[in-house]
Amino acid sequence: MKKGLITLGLLLGTLTSLQAQKIITGKIVDENNKPLSNVLVQEPISKKWTHTKEDGTYKIEVSSDNTTLIISQLGKDLQEVIVDPDFNNVTTTLFKQNLRLEEVVIFPKRKKEYSEIVLGKEAVENVQAFSINEVLEQLPGQFTPDFNNNQFKNIVFRTANNNANITKLTNASGDRQDYFANRAFGTSIVVNDIPLSNNENMQTFSPNTSGAFSYNSGNTFGDGSDYSFSNANYGVDLREVATNNIEEIKVVQGIASAKYGDMTSGLVLIQTKVGETPYRASISMRDATTEYNLSKGFRLSSRNFVNAQINFLESNSDPRNSLTKYNRLNGNISWKTNNLASTLTNTLTANIGYRADELKNNPDDFADAKVKDDRTTIRISNNLKWNLNKSWIETINVDANLNYEKSNSYKEEWRNLGNAAITDSTSEGIHQAIIVPAQYFYNMNVEGIPISTYLNIEGVKSLQSKNEWIHTFSAGLSTRTSSNQGRGRYTTGNGVPNYLTLSGAGGSLGYRDYNFRNTKTVFQFSAYAEDQITKYFDGDAVLKLDLGLRYENQLGFSTLQPRINTSYGFNKFLRLRGGFGMASKTPSLNQLYTGNRFYDYLLGDGIYSVPGAGLVGWIQTFELPADNPDLKPIRSMNTEFGVDLNFKFGTLNVTGFYNKMTDGITSIDDPFQRTISEIALDTSSSTPSYNVIGERNIGFFGSQLRNALESEDLGLEAFMTFKRIKPLNLDIQVNSSYIKTTNTPNKLQYSQSTVLTEPEKYAVYNGLESKTDQLTLGSNFNYHLRKVGLLVSLRTEHILRMNHNRNQNRFPIGYLDDQMQYHAIPVEDQMNTDLYGHLIKTSVKGEESLQNSIHNIHFRLSKDFMNGFKISVYTTNVFGLKPTYFDTNGVKQIYPIAQFSLGGKLEYSF
Repeated sequence: MKKGLITLGLLLGTLTSLQAQKIITGKIVDENNKPLSNVLVQEPISKKWTHTKEDGTYKIEVSSDNTTLIISQLGKDLQEVIVDPDFNNVTTTLFKQNLRLEEVVIFPKRKKEYSEIVLGKEAVENVQAFSINEVLEQLPGQFTPDFNNNQFKNIVFRTANNNANITKLTNASGDRQDYFANRAFGTSIVVNDIPLSNNENMQTFSPNTSGAFSYNSGNTFGDGSDYSFSNANYGVDLREVATNNIEEIKVVQGIASAKYGDMTSGLVLIQTKVGETPYRASISMRDATTEYNLSKGFRLSSRNFVNAQINFLESNSDPRNSLTKYNRLNGNISWKTNNLASTLTNTLTANIGYRADELKNNPDDFADAKVKDDRTTIRISNNLKWNLNKSWIETINVDANLNYEKSNSYKEEWRNLGNAAITDSTSEGIHQAIIVPAQYFYNMNVEGIPISTYLNIEGVKSLQSKNEWIHTFSAGLSTRTSSNQGRGRYTTGNGVPNYLTLSGAGGSLGYRDYNFRNTKTVFQFSAYAEDQITKYFDGDAVLKLDLGLRYENQLGFSTLQPRINTSYGFNKFLRLRGGFGMASKTPSLNQLYTGNRFYDYLLGDGIYSVPGAGLVGWIQTFELPADNPDLKPIRSMNTEFGVDLNFKFGTLNVTGFYNKMTDGITSIDDPFQRTISEIALDTSSSTPSYNVIGERNIGFFGSQLRNALESEDLGLEAFMTFKRIKPLNLDIQVNSSYIKTTNTPNKLQYSQSTVLTEPEKYAVYNGLESKTDQLTLGSNFNYHLRKVGLLVSLRTEHILRMNHNRNQNRFPIGYLDDQMQYHAIPVEDQMNTDLYGHLIKTSVKGEESLQNSIHNIHFRLSKDFMNGFKISVYTTNVFGLKPTYFDTNGVKQIYPIAQFSLGGKLEYSF
């Protein structure tokens, strides 16, 4: 051990001796030439940072003469300053963020090195967003749906299955839902380097019967597919992330840094800032949605700052009534402190949030459902950055978080289904049935208390060799825990256990209460190392190479995940980019712990009517394998290649990509056989009973979750950003995206034979493969009149192509006999109609496509006054376009694009 430490010290000492140091100084002032203190000055290559002193001066060590400094402060316009050999004692001016800046960046921008997309403060506000899902709709491949806050919101990137409601655009059958859900679950949302987690969410009522991602069945919280509130297994509900305190959003659709894990489908990095700001009050209104916001940044001393804000949103799905409501209340307070030498900065943040979805029953409809789904969240996070400036390490970053929630979901509706027999027994055997009344109030309850923790410790060291290769090494360890201590799924109120599936003779999976405290805490551990290499050559050529390796241990499954990003700029005109990476996402608690599974079979002739005793029956219960302990993490492999061309009139960015998801989670049918009792009613005594008169075998299908999905995405994205047309004060950007997705379920499908006398009782088929492709185009036109603080923006969306194909022959690959045993059919016999004509099904014909291209245009006007007021007007579908199509019944329908919607925002700073 001692020898190893000596060797490591000698190695680091050798590397340190190669380091070329350059210390520069400067000064930061505001537009009135007054010095600005506590301004953050960073060098992105080496990740070194410092803050300005009271007189606005700073001193920082940089990696080379060809680097860039990022200078930022809350409420000020960020500056990127190029460092050259003569850079020293340079004064930089930071201007107040408003519409009177020389240049206001409205649309998403590509990063210089790789394929990340950055949305600054004005880009965030360009769509008058109430949550970040509306901001992310500006990205290539996305589109703006009809405005509705009464349904959970998710997003996925670089796939043709990019929206939960996109199936409506092609009138599809919903066979892409699992693929979208897996990808949405694998999209990571990170705020200030701390990931938001939805792994602990278990707010579903029957996860062991309704599939891995079924959210629009009658057994969930909401009303069909239009208003669904519970987003268990779907990743973070983006409605909960307000935009009022966001300074910047960076979207990584390709290969993320090795620092980030528990993700497969993209990364959204959200940055907020703490510092001195004036009071800011705003009100936003759009349709039946209103948002109020108040914030203030206090300067306690030259090194201590406190920011506080409160945000309240109320939204109705229909302006004419308040039957469907969504309320969100968020409050947070942050304390940032720096030491005197500006070598340590710490930010402690406390967030308290409340979210409530409510579906009130219509007073004119007695059978209408009443639903409430609410969540209270307490989130404590801390970000520590410490400049040690030692020979072996320069910076330590520590990010920690504790998240506590309490969620309650409730649904009540009137049911009129006729008499039914159920049981709540949790043991195998024959039990007297509980007879459910023909009419009664049915209710579902779920109480969850999800608790999660996160800790990441990272060390950074920057070195430069003699031949001027710059290396920035970083390495870190991180841990996550997920648990749920809630009461779970239970029945209250009417004294009758919930009737769920069993009705009449025969059987099916039955419902049981389930306590979430029976689940186990899930631990994740990871370690990573990364080397960010930079080399400047003659003739403006520059090489960027990020080499990373991440180790993940999730549920006992260990994986090594290489991550590589590289770019080479030949000159100021041409740059090539490329990347490769692997990642994984752990299953949620709701997928791992579905609770005990029972199959209930109603014996005899079903429900007996016995004079003097009423209705009686007996149910035989079988216990099936519980939970899904064999679930593995979802995995992904991402590759991309791109080119950037910097013309005199603008910049063209083109990126091609190929992504593959494996081990996606889905529900499978699991064949079983059990022996049931034959009974006869015995009324010889005053209490009806039964006699067992025989036995017989039955076959049935259970439901299990398995890693049985694969998906491939192949696509091309392009950005064309034109340089400002100064005589017209006009900025123009055009983006496009083409994606082709192939979905392959590695699971079997079963269908009962049409000839009951044959030994083949069930035909077995391969799952249906589907292919989808889409072509979208978007543009931004922004007119900016700086002198009067006026901004006019026009954003267009065009869906030019969207095809979905699941055509496939349905020849059996095997069959189940009367013992539910599987028998393979030889390939040469699978199409033999003489042998298996009773098993061959009609070919599936499922080719669907847009009947016409879809276009939409959105408009925004903003005016920044000199007295602290700023006003914006925003309109979706400003021309009221209503593209139509004919459904399978020949009825003309309107595509569910964003309809005309008018909103506005008033902001006042004082």
